[in-house]
Amino acid sequence: MKKHLLFVVLAVMTYVAIGCQSFVVNTIPAQMPTPTLAVETKPIGDEEREEAYEFFYELKNLMAFGEYEHFAEEIRYPIAINMDGQLKSFVYVAELEANFEKIFSEAEIQTFIAMDESELIFTSEGVKLPDDKIWFDLICMDSNCEEAEFLITKINN
Repeated sequence: MKKHLLFVVLAVMTYVAIGCQSFVVNTIPAQMPTPTLAVETKPIGDEEREEAYEFFYELKNLMAFGEYEHFAEEIRYPIAINMDGQLKSFVYVAELEANFEKIFSEAEIQTFIAMDESELIFTSEGVKLPDDKIWFDLICMDSNCEEAEFLITKINN
């Protein structure tokens, strides 16, 4: 009985080993699309202007309450920002939050908070603040651009 059981176990193990090996030998990795950093944007029409004003108001509140992490979550990454005379690329929210006070001085934060929505400048490249410090745009979240949301696209320092 033990010999018979041992034979069955060995046969199953051999079958599994041969079967798995054939899958490995015959498997060809699927080609993955090349990731792109290109940003697809949606034109800001009259119906999106109100949404742009709401986004700006949200950014102002986040700044005013010192919620810099949440402010950093409203950025389209990666983003390159001039810091200490050198261009630094940020990929993660935590990176930008850690450098927030190097990017925005207290005076710039107060200027931003005091800015009125009527001062926003709508261009073909997005929405910018009068001091050119921050730009944001309506970014497509899917290939057909049926879903889009406002995100910060540039921070000039």
